[in-house]
Amino acid sequence: MAASTAGMVADAEPSELLASDDREAWADLRQHPIWKSMVAGEAPAQLVSDLVVALAPVFTGTARYLLAAKVSWLDLEDGKAVFADVHRALTLEDADADTGWDKLGAALGISQEELASSRDSALPSAEDLVSIVREHSLRSPHEAVGVAWVLDRRLPELFGDLADALSEHYGVPEDALSYLRFRQGERDQTRARVEDLASKYLVDPWETFVARRAGREVLWGLVALLEEAAAS
Repeated sequence: MAASTAGMVADAEPSELLASDDREAWADLRQHPIWKSMVAGEAPAQLVSDLVVALAPVFTGTARYLLAAKVSWLDLEDGKAVFADVHRALTLEDADADTGWDKLGAALGISQEELASSRDSALPSAEDLVSIVREHSLRSPHEAVGVAWVLDRRLPELFGDLADALSEHYGVPEDALSYLRFRQGERDQTRARVEDLASKYLVDPWETFVARRAGREVLWGLVALLEEAAAS
């Protein structure tokens, strides 16, 4: 890694560079036409159901622990914080993605068998996204932070959008949205934790560069999944 930093000069502090990425139009999935149509209640109900099925292999089953992979590179105390999230998923019903997705699917008329089948035969873009997250989370602490900056930090807002849309426009009762609401409620603490990781692990220009690159790949993976789900 040291050789890669030779001659590399940062034109801003890591926090400023990450913030500049956040302001890019491509960086905000909430501005994607497909996502906006769902949030506004303009998307067909079938598209919404297809999206829930497409997301299942990314957030349920064995993939539910995917983001914990970054613990292999973080120090002890930071690793404990990641595993605390895994522990909540195993002990709190509202934090259990599998249970939450089953409830959500049932409310949309999606059977547990269909959700289970989606994990066994995921869309190619879902498989790619899981692979991208796993690869970067295991390669270096800097890339793991880049993944967390984009995914962990944004998911509470995206899940909140999804929950609001399902409740307001697609007739899903609030008790079927418990998992999405739980994650939505973690927004502030998750954002603070990820920003702390970024300030701690992204120090030199190369570290910041690889973190931003990893984050962009994850974002593109999310967009590809959204678009493939809508086209399926």
